Amino acid sequence: MILFLLVFCIVFFCIYSYFNLLIFKQLSDLSKVFDNANNGTDVKFSSPDETANYFWISRIARGKRLYYFEELNGLGNNLVHPRSVNAVGGKIVPGSFLGMIIIYGFLAKIFGLWVVPYLTPFFSVLGIVFFYLLIKEIFQKKTISLLAAMLLSFIPPWLYYSSRGMYHNILFMSLLIMGIYELFYIFGTGHIKSFKFKVLNFNLILNSLILKYFLYFFVGLLIGLAIITRTAEIVWVGVTVIFIFALHFKKIHWPGFFLFLCGLYLPALILMYHNQILYGQVISAGYRSIIPEGGVGEMVDSWVLWQILITPFGFDLKLILVNSFNYLYNFLPYWSAPVVVGAFLFLVLPSKSIQINYKKRIIYFAYCLLLTAYLLIFYGSWSITDRIDQANLSLGTSYVRYWLPIYIVSMPFLAAFILQSSNFLISNHFKFKIVYRAALVFAMIILFFMPSLNLTVHKTDESLFLLKGLSEVRIKSAIINEIVLANDITVLYKQADKIFFPERKKIIVDLVAPADYEALARLIKLRNIYYYTFAPASTVEFISRRDFEPHGMKIMDGKKILGHDWIYKIICNK
Repeated sequence: MILFLLVFCIVFFCIYSYFNLLIFKQLSDLSKVFDNANNGTDVKFSSPDETANYFWISRIARGKRLYYFEELNGLGNNLVHPRSVNAVGGKIVPGSFLGMIIIYGFLAKIFGLWVVPYLTPFFSVLGIVFFYLLIKEIFQKKTISLLAAMLLSFIPPWLYYSSRGMYHNILFMSLLIMGIYELFYIFGTGHIKSFKFKVLNFNLILNSLILKYFLYFFVGLLIGLAIITRTAEIVWVGVTVIFIFALHFKKIHWPGFFLFLCGLYLPALILMYHNQILYGQVISAGYRSIIPEGGVGEMVDSWVLWQILITPFGFDLKLILVNSFNYLYNFLPYWSAPVVVGAFLFLVLPSKSIQINYKKRIIYFAYCLLLTAYLLIFYGSWSITDRIDQANLSLGTSYVRYWLPIYIVSMPFLAAFILQSSNFLISNHFKFKIVYRAALVFAMIILFFMPSLNLTVHKTDESLFLLKGLSEVRIKSAIINEIVLANDITVLYKQADKIFFPERKKIIVDLVAPADYEALARLIKLRNIYYYTFAPASTVEFISRRDFEPHGMKIMDGKKILGHDWIYKIICNK
């Protein structure tokens, strides 16, 4: 069974890698893209987060620092920076979690940038294999474990983000699944066997105690790496780990537990080191500063800690309900409805029928409910508009990847639905019932696979065949690079960031307060400033009169780039 799963994962590794290569660049140009002499500016992604992550990864791979200085931000009120990065103390620094940047950057430094498109597919299939092992370790049921792992490989959120390798989510979940499995393995096996092998004619023996120490440390390391990959998930990850230790309290090997803490601390130490250099605080993040000016005491007293850990986007019950219905049911009804039925069967069927211990089922179901409730509260109150047209139920919307853990933990329920359906439809009186049931299970898998593949690959404008859209981005970028020089500044709408960055780093995406326009008026005396927009000329003229002319500037001399996009010159009007 494990051999079948490995072959299955190799196939999906090839699928994930193919789409990653498509998104990185047309296949014929890959040698140019990953040439170490190249600055990575040939690579264009469909989102600013992906672009920024690859930019920082490529800097680490080339031995550069994880920041660069922008001399204009002193006069420019820290406005001059690409969309998915931050300006802190004159430095341009990552605007997201650092874990993936550090891990992938380290691996790319060893193997070369060519390895980057394959890293997320590699960790993805590792996650699938270890998900199978984890479910088998929990429920001691191979069939439901294999089926759950197979379903995970092509559920749209997992398939989509395995094929868009510059997002954190697949790496985070794979590292976590691996760590959780190893933790269950330590507690679940009666003993860990010793190993004996030869190195240069010397017999080396790793006894069971040494291996147990190593596993404890390795579990801590994996979970620590997962946490620094998506630090925002630290609460539910921490509660999950504590819950597992509590369930197996009598089995804890305390010297090993100390090594677990050491392994957990090592990634945290690396993160705090970079945080201090980049953000000036050991406890910080690219998205926001975590500790207020008054320190930790003020953070606790003012309930800031509660807000950060539980409700960072506020609490809006109506929005939570709307978003959860949209993305946990309405978005993928052909998955969600069977999951609900499967969860019911998983909970109520007698152990003789489903062949899983009832206590384990209750504990797992309760854990899934608590995890779902927490993630819905944590992210559900956020009104996310990732697209210009603000289209609802979008495949690339952040909810899909933020709620990826919910989709993952529901896979055993879907597997239970498929297995119980086959048992119900194929009676025990059939002569070849095993063959018929296997055929029915295979047919049901295909029924889930085909619409999932269609949605993920080409059904929407955010599906994986994005070469047309990315080719348009490259054409626009080439035209702009002929007009805008490297030292010029461009004011643009935030979704256009991917057209300019990383070739043109002097970008302004936020002009909000009068002070921002005053800063722009100071910058115009030093550099050429352009205005990039998709708005019609009449709207641009109105914006110029309303926002720019009161501060002594004017938008003029428009030039069409491609489609609806135009670039204008901002001039001093005094």
